[in-house]
Amino acid sequence: LIMKKFLKFVGEFKSWGCLSFTGALCIYSFIDAMCGNQTMRHTLIWQMLAMCGVITLLQYIFFSGQVLKKPSYALRLGVFCVLVFGVCAGFAWVCGWFPMEDPGAWVSFMVVFFVIFLVLCLGFEIHFRIMGKKYDALLGRRQKENPEE
Repeated sequence: LIMKKFLKFVGEFKSWGCLSFTGALCIYSFIDAMCGNQTMRHTLIWQMLAMCGVITLLQYIFFSGQVLKKPSYALRLGVFCVLVFGVCAGFAWVCGWFPMEDPGAWVSFMVVFFVIFLVLCLGFEIHFRIMGKKYDALLGRRQKENPEE
């Protein structure tokens, strides 16, 4: 039973981590290209991988249903947002991703973070609503075809 739970965790962590890392690199690459840069440093890629590992662990804790079960979705999402912002800001500060003494850079960082977070949340909400309607329709059709079940 413990091994089964561990393997489930590893599978979910791997999938969520891959999505997180790919998304982070795509977002950073786009912003970097808009600033006129053509390449990314290898160290930055490793830093992003480490950051995404931490964020993926937080995502597992808050949204897998394996760790936190009682708090409402809104509460989990709010706390998750604050923690992920802290992780991203911490990595930005420690790794020197932009001039730390420039308040404009911090404001831009915060605006970009919260806009992207909001867009991702809305995207997931729309996706889950569409999937929920699809599953409800399939369940309704199955119940009509097999009323004795």
